[in-house]
Amino acid sequence: MPVDADAADLEHDGFVVVRGLMDADWCVRLCTAIEQTRSDPSPHYGVLSEPGTARVDSDLFRWSDDPVIGALTFASPLVDLAATLLAVSEVVLVEDQWFCSAPGATTPSPWHQDGPYYHLDRPFLTVWIALDDVDASAALRVVAGSHATGTTYAPVEFSAGDATIGASDLQPVPDVDGDPDRFDVVTTAFRAGDAVALDSRLLHATGPARIVDRPFRRISTRWAHPD
Repeated sequence: MPVDADAADLEHDGFVVVRGLMDADWCVRLCTAIEQTRSDPSPHYGVLSEPGTARVDSDLFRWSDDPVIGALTFASPLVDLAATLLAVSEVVLVEDQWFCSAPGATTPSPWHQDGPYYHLDRPFLTVWIALDDVDASAALRVVAGSHATGTTYAPVEFSAGDATIGASDLQPVPDVDGDPDRFDVVTTAFRAGDAVALDSRLLHATGPARIVDRPFRRISTRWAHPD
């Protein structure tokens, strides 16, 4: 491991920040990969922002047809990080997904847990990597310790709205921003290449602030235990 990552912090807090996981060359290559895959979108590609606003878009499962994303998910420090935090010698890649917010975009990722979107029988790991420098006001935010409450919330749409996806017996995601005294929200500024590893039960979202002078690109991967 070229970086320090503490599985005990992940277990206790539900997340761990890993500074400098990917070097500058990796970040440039991944930003180029985002542009190339955007020009040839997959069936999973989507625009998450409202029409007429600065674009926020995303695509998934590009490891199989983009060599840079493929290398990220099979031959990079990211793989070692995932194995270290899951305390296994090999891991299963569940999904890769990139997000790109154009300059001035105002559509953040909503508060959610990753677990309810997937049919897996136990918690898994998400690793979110910033590919551009970003201030804390626009970066990933987490509710520390929320993975340990035992509550699973209904999944929400990743779009300008926050509607629940279809019918669900699960309770809706709480209004984290509307009740700041109840939730221990943690965020920090990130440099390109910094990462956050998340327990799939942890509540998290991106900040609402706009980045007006440049795009904000990030990539998430999800990893499961080999069994």
